[in-house]
Amino acid sequence: MSYTGRMYLRMYLPCAALLASGAVAAAAAQIAQGYPGELGIASLYSHLPRWLFALGASSAALVAMVQTMRLRLRDRDCYVCGCLLGMERSARGGLGRTRRCLGCGKVHGTNHRLAPHLRPLAVAVDGPAEHAVRSVRSSP
Repeated sequence: MSYTGRMYLRMYLPCAALLASGAVAAAAAQIAQGYPGELGIASLYSHLPRWLFALGASSAALVAMVQTMRLRLRDRDCYVCGCLLGMERSARGGLGRTRRCLGCGKVHGTNHRLAPHLRPLAVAVDGPAEHAVRSVRSSP
């Protein structure tokens, strides 16, 4: 499977899971309607299985539309495989922000924004410094 195919699979797999969960919930409600007693009370809601399936299908369609818009409006691509980058997250130890590629899984640093809890880097200086030591990540 190519990196692009893997990217599409990772993006649209939640849509298939929502559709499948709606179908399973509808089937379970249909089966529960035939039981006597307390579970048979669901037979009063005869349209419940159809509504459960419609809810699963509409939520899957909504997620698919959002993912398609992400593909159409992508602003940054992976420099290795050209696939879409995922959501921005904090890097380890508060040293900036990273984004993971949805195709190859490579982590890309996006340090154009500083993390809320930035740790300063240690600088070894013997005695007083001639010039002020600037931070490695200075905002432009």
